[in-house]
Amino acid sequence: MKINLEKIRKYLQPGDDLIVVTHFSPDGDAVGSLLAFSGMLDQLGIDHVLVVDDEVPEKYSFLPGIERILSFGNWSGEKVFERVVMLDAGALPRIGKFKSCIGPDTRILNIDHHYTGPYMGDINLVDVEACATAEILYDLCDLLDVEITPQIAYGLYVGILTDTGRFRFSNTSERALTICGDLITKGVNPGLVTENIYYNLQFKNVQALSRALSTIKLYYDGLVCMSSLGRKHSTDDTEGFIEYASSVKGVVLAAFIRELDDRLYKVSLRSRCKVDVSEVARKFGGGGHLKAAGFRYTGRKKNLVANLLDELGCQIKAHKLTRERSCIEPLDEDYESSHHRMIEGDE
Repeated sequence: MKINLEKIRKYLQPGDDLIVVTHFSPDGDAVGSLLAFSGMLDQLGIDHVLVVDDEVPEKYSFLPGIERILSFGNWSGEKVFERVVMLDAGALPRIGKFKSCIGPDTRILNIDHHYTGPYMGDINLVDVEACATAEILYDLCDLLDVEITPQIAYGLYVGILTDTGRFRFSNTSERALTICGDLITKGVNPGLVTENIYYNLQFKNVQALSRALSTIKLYYDGLVCMSSLGRKHSTDDTEGFIEYASSVKGVVLAAFIRELDDRLYKVSLRSRCKVDVSEVARKFGGGGHLKAAGFRYTGRKKNLVANLLDELGCQIKAHKLTRERSCIEPLDEDYESSHHRMIEGDE
């Protein structure tokens, strides 16, 4: 990742209005990065507003500074900002209604570890090899001589913890663990974080999970697993629901479909093989990573399921996957390297 530190320093100066936004349906990296970056801006003396076009899941309410994040429902302004910082957004449509804060003269700083097409910022700090946007912000603290306070430390730790699946996913690097170790020395209580995020569930969320699990089905000789959740039984926090489908023995591709509104669905995808689900998501207007991606779909659910299963079936055929050759293992180095070269070439 190339960093034009001079341009970033010039951008991050006190002065013009600045708003910091992340993607809707915020996960731990989105919320943690917002709070960490807010702590960085405080030290740099920059007034700012933190926003997300959604409600922040209650399980993150223990994080220092969480009360500063405004949802669109609590947003009274309609102004266009001089500066907009996008964190972990992936693509401009994913910041939702806050696109209205961007005008023709707005200067955008885009900090991300997703690649979903041409970069949208005037300054793009994007590293697809980082395990989380929080990892990029950790480096930025050092480059900008920002002290890692408890608010910053907790935000960064939560971002890395959740985006690595509690250090389970293949993006769990030695460096990710080293960073988290350093954050613990700076005051993070890892037990407190884990308890609040994973073992302090609201009963309605557990009920919603039960509903989703009751819909679970296998396809393509058990290589694909899919579950769904209707709007009637939905909840504002379904993060992690898809992991139950992807954890079924023999499954290499998983999908979770959540109904958001009439004929509007959010789809999460997971891969446990060499199928790049970000490519699958892009065909439906979404994006993400090699092994974790998603998109939103407008239309009938039966059409969504049929089209998605067709595409997943094409991927299985293209990669010659069978029950005997399902390749459930971390991606090999050559495959990941070739993918990163492709991304760099597409820029």
